Formats: sequence, structure tokens, C-alpha cells
Amino acid sequence: MKKKVVRTLLTAAMALSMTAIAATGAFAEDADYSDVSIAYLTPSLDVPFWTYVKFGVEDQVAQTMPGATVTTYDSKDNADTQLANAQDAITKGVTAIVISPTDSASCVSVLSEAEDAGVPVVICDIGSDSGTYLSFIATDNFAGAKELGEYVASKLSEGDQVAQITLNQARINGVKRKEGFEEGIASNGLEEVDFRQMEKVNRQEGHDFTQDLATAYPELKCVFCHSEDPSMGAVAALEEVGNTDCLVAGFDCSPEVVDAIKEGKIIATAAQQPVLMGRTSVDQIKANLDGEEVEQEVTLGTFLVTADNIEEKYDELLAVALTAE
Repeated sequence: MKKKVVRTLLTAAMALSMTAIAATGAFAEDADYSDVSIAYLTPSLDVPFWTYVKFGVEDQVAQTMPGATVTTYDSKDNADTQLANAQDAITKGVTAIVISPTDSASCVSVLSEAEDAGVPVVICDIGSDSGTYLSFIATDNFAGAKELGEYVASKLSEGDQVAQITLNQARINGVKRKEGFEEGIASNGLEEVDFRQMEKVNRQEGHDFTQDLATAYPELKCVFCHSEDPSMGAVAALEEVGNTDCLVAGFDCSPEVVDAIKEGKIIATAAQQPVLMGRTSVDQIKANLDGEEVEQEVTLGTFLVTADNIEEKYDELLAVALTAE
């Protein structure tokens, strides 16, 4: 019977132990997966988060499925390109697909194509509006953003103005982050005055939207960016005009974000576990191929990273979130 499993953050020791066990071949004694090919369909490798997921997928295949191959397709944040990539992989006889959708609506078409071809699909992050899939590896985006919102609220005063620079609201994870943050800031009566919706999820959008929001709302006290690179764009925009009154909060992590938190330029981030998400996606494919039980949904937690805990959390971040090669 398929089951839903909720997992929290692995410690660095646990994550490294998993890798060591995999390297010894303990996960698949004398198994040969040389006839197995896996396609990873990523939204955009210009976004650091997806390079971490890519590493998790590729390394887990190398460690636990000897002989199997992985092909990564970059969709350049274009739903039509992602569908074409899926069709290419299916035409080439791929064994299984891991997809991080460009958005939840367009994922439905990819799932339909794969189902018609008999190719199992694991969805890694974002989610799909509908369709048949083997497993969904998700982050508890609502809880992570709510915790972040509560932390921001604790640093500000009732009535202070905040705004969001969100993921595309056609993505389920973007909706959850927006709603979670809104519930979190309500804990101290903050006022959300506006939001901007990203399409490319890059530094330039974070920069430009922060400029717009800070100009439109001179009393703005915090901008919450839904991704790591836009958070750094927000920091740059505020520094350019000498605005030291507006805080930046983020979601996800990168080496730059770590440094920005240490330097007080970002107040906090809700760190996902992209490397672990990639590894877990491969685990479900392997279980399916081995005739074992597959977890239909695996929900991973985030953890709040602040200047107060960054040093003690860094090894954990490196193991589950910040390794790309």
C-alpha cells in the first residue's frame, strides 16, 4: 500500500552515512542497472536550487544504481520546452523521469505523455494540478514560510508594512509560500501591502521588483523573496539607494545567501533540502524497479536559518542543500 511519509531535516552525519552506505553497494548487492536510463527535467539550471536537485539525482543514481545513466534536460523556464524535452526522453526509450515542473498546470501534459508511454514519473517539488505519477517529493512550503513570517513579525512592530516577491502563482509551491508567510506575519499584526510575481525567478527580478516596492511604499519594513537568487537582487537594490530600514527575508539557500545572513544583509531564510529531494526522487524510482513499496508522497521540512544559528547549521546545509558537484 502506498503511503505518505513526512520527513524532517537529516543531520549532516546521517546524510554522510547514507552516502557512505551507498558507496559500499549495500543498497543493491550485485545489482546491475545498465539498462536503466533516467531523465531529469529541470525548470532552469540558471537557478541555483535546481543545480542542487540535479546533483542529488545524479549522485544518488551513481551511488545506488550501478550502470544506470542520467540525462538532465534544462527547460529554460519554458513549459513548451519542458514538454518537448519529455517527448525527446520518451522517444529515446527512457526508463523513468524525474520532473521539477516549470509550473503546476503544464506538468499535466508531461504526465499524460509519460502515462501513455508507460514511463513512471516522480515529481520533485512544485507539484502538478492533476495527472498520474509514481511519487511526489515535496517541501512543506506553507509551514516553512509561516515559520519565516513569524520570525520576521517578531523583529518588527504591529502595523509595519511588508511585501512579497513571489513565485509564479500558477505553481502550487508559490501559493503555499505566499499563504504561509501571510499567516506568519499575522502573529504580530504586520500589514502586507503588495506583492510582485516572478516569471524567471532570477536576481534581476528580485532587484527590479524590490526597487518598485520600496519606491511605492516608502515605509516598507521587509521584502520576502520566494527564492535565493532574487533575495540577493533585493539586497543589491536596497544597498544601491542606502535603504537600511527595509529587511530582506528569503526562501532557499546558496553560498551567497549564507554570507549575506552572516553579514546581516538577509535577516533569515527558510532552507529547503534540494540535494535530499533529488536523492529521494531516485530512491522511489529504484524501489519501483526493484518491486518494492513506493512512497506516493514524501514531504520534507525546512529549517529557519538566521545569523544566530548559521554556524551550527552550516554542515547540515552543505549535506542536504548546498552541494552541486
